[in-house]
Amino acid sequence: MIIFFFISLIFSILISLAIIFYIKKPNRTFSISEVNRKIFEHQFDEIEKDFQNGIINKKEFETMKNELSKRVLKYSDKKNLKEEKNDKIITKIVMTLSLPLMILFSFSFYFYKGQPGLPDLPLSERKEINVPAIFYERAIKDIDKRISFTTDNIDLYILKANTLVAMDNTEEAINVWKYVINNFSDKLNASIYLSYGETIIQNTINIEEKIFVTKEAKAIFEQSAKLSSIDTEVGALTRFYLGLYDFQEGNKELAKEVWQDIILSAPDNAFWKRQIESQVNQMFKNELDNENERIMEMVARLSDRLYTSDSKNISEWNRLARSYIVLGQFELATKAYEKAYAIDNKNIDSLKGLAESMLLSSKKDAPLNKEIIDLFDIILLKDKNYLLGLWVMADNEILLNNLDEAKKLLNRILIQLSEGTEEYNLVTRKLNELNK
Repeated sequence: MIIFFFISLIFSILISLAIIFYIKKPNRTFSISEVNRKIFEHQFDEIEKDFQNGIINKKEFETMKNELSKRVLKYSDKKNLKEEKNDKIITKIVMTLSLPLMILFSFSFYFYKGQPGLPDLPLSERKEINVPAIFYERAIKDIDKRISFTTDNIDLYILKANTLVAMDNTEEAINVWKYVINNFSDKLNASIYLSYGETIIQNTINIEEKIFVTKEAKAIFEQSAKLSSIDTEVGALTRFYLGLYDFQEGNKELAKEVWQDIILSAPDNAFWKRQIESQVNQMFKNELDNENERIMEMVARLSDRLYTSDSKNISEWNRLARSYIVLGQFELATKAYEKAYAIDNKNIDSLKGLAESMLLSSKKDAPLNKEIIDLFDIILLKDKNYLLGLWVMADNEILLNNLDEAKKLLNRILIQLSEGTEEYNLVTRKLNELNK
């Protein structure tokens, strides 16, 4: 700090001296004003000599002296005004230039050296958002000092543990929490157990770089759950972590039930309710994404094996195509079904799969191409009650304005459906539209 003030003082003095030196710097050029002043002095000397030598009388001497004095006074006033004006302009220019420079130099010095109270924390080394570690270090020193005066204040130990967590010193924070649990058993509450359990999770994240509820943390959260209600923030968060333990252990349905109970019990306007909902949704989304990745890897391996060996196993080609259908990759499904169909064009499963995949690949609300219609025609010759084929052909007949034929096809569908089902109602509405 002393060095900082010393350097700042020297810097300020140098800048001030430079400004003063510039403003007060004498003008060494032989100016017109100096010449005029010399002329006036010479004229005074001349008239005084003429008076002494008797060339002019006293009255003439006084008259000439007064006239010359008026000229000198008039000239001096003009000169002083001009110099004062020039001095003001120069001062203003110097001030205008020096102030931004002083600010710039001061900011640069602060940027690289930091403020006096924090000499080890220059602005150039600070990170966004994060609170500088030196503040936490000072807080810990202050807390320890206060603890040394009173060892039975649980709030100081809680504050110390939370500060250590903020410093990412989770191992030491865990030791503080253990001390609190062991020495303040009569003052423990759900919030303390929750914070202790969260510290254990944070320590696991620091070590394994993933969220994981250990058995130790689970036992702590169970203690917190006993002391809290599910409709409070502490109680809800405690049970969320217990659900997370079940989820990671593979008991996903049990975890889902726990989380649903939390969300249903939480007050509608509770901000933590939305946070828990978001976490739960993200959890299941990640699980679904992971499952999709596993399926895609399995499908990719199967595809490589079948195409590399040019397999003649029609069942495996159909299985590969169905997997692509599930993944929504309809064009790849079509290629796989084409392989199966080429091996055996009488296989009804391959034929149906090929027609369905081509149908799914086609543009919505656009007329189907002849190849797809022909495939469904062939299928209906082999399976006259194929519902999808009947629906597609009925739709095509409507586009061709063959309404009677479309009605026959729709009625063939209707007799195969249970009354009151969604499919039954859909076909009924379509028939009603045609009958209008």
